[in-house]
This record gives sequence, structure tokens and C-alpha cells, in this order.
Amino acid sequence: MDAATGTGDGFGLPGVAAAALGIATVAVLWRLYLRAAQADTARDGTALDGTTSDSTAPGGTVGTTGDRTGRALTVAGAALAAIGGVLVLLDPLGTAGPAVIGTVAGGPALALAGDLVRRRSATGRTPFSRVAAIVALAVTALIGYALPPLVLAALAFAVTLLLALGASGWFRLPSLSVRD
Repeated sequence: MDAATGTGDGFGLPGVAAAALGIATVAVLWRLYLRAAQADTARDGTALDGTTSDSTAPGGTVGTTGDRTGRALTVAGAALAAIGGVLVLLDPLGTAGPAVIGTVAGGPALALAGDLVRRRSATGRTPFSRVAAIVALAVTALIGYALPPLVLAALAFAVTLLLALGASGWFRLPSLSVRD
């Protein structure tokens, strides 16, 4: 077996990389989801399942249509990303077809759209970081036909990882304020 190309029996380097990227992408998406759920808990005293500790939740956003829709989109997007990881694992160095592109780039985009809907319904503001990440995933999908599935998966993972690192405070963009 040639470890560099992944040909032969078992997993080669591309297969292992594809599996790692698929698992890592889904893990980052769930990390973003749980972080948003914890923020909801801290903001209005709700549990992850949408129940409140008292009968009046501040803001009244828990259980709204936007909240439920956002949760459903996030779960569906994470499931699509997992399917995309499996499709990349089947042929990591082949040609990316519509199914691979749709699941690898579309799954995280759908999960981020769900997160955007939840945040919009809870705060009334649209987070620019989610919109920018969805646009980056759309551009990745547009060039996906020219890329092997493994590279496409790596780009989708990079977008979600950068978003998660930015959301957790690992890096901040420089301020454009004149007072700084």
C-alpha cells in the first residue's frame, strides 16, 4: 500500500485526513451550537431543552418559532456535514460532485444559518461573523468542482474553525477606531 496516495487496502493518509476533517467539522459545529445555548441560558435562565427555571423568561424568546427553526436548521446542518465527511472518506482525492459539495460546504452553511436565525430571534441583531462564514462557504462551494473532496473539506473546516476561534475570543480583529 502506498501511504501517500492512499491506494491499497485499508486507510491511507488521505482517508485518515478525511475522517479527521469530518469529525472535527461536526465537533466545531456542535461547539458553536452549545456555546450559543449556554449564552441563551446565561441571558434568560433557560435550559438547553428550552424550559425555563421560572414562568417568566426575560425577553420572551425561548420557544419562539425562530428559536425552534434555528435549532432544527443547526441539527440538520450538522447531520449534513457528517454525511459530507463520509462522502469525502469514500473518495478523498477524486472529483467532487454535487452531493459532496452540497454536504461538505452546504452542511456547515445550513448549521450556521440556523445559528444566525437563533441569534437573530433572541437578540434582534444579525451577527456579521455568521454571514461572512456563510458567504465564505458559498464561495468554497462555487469552486468545489475544481477541488478534490479532501481540499474542499479542509476549506469548510477552516471556515468553521476560524468562526469558532473568533467566537471564543482567541483572536480579535484590529479596531478601526481613531482613539485606539
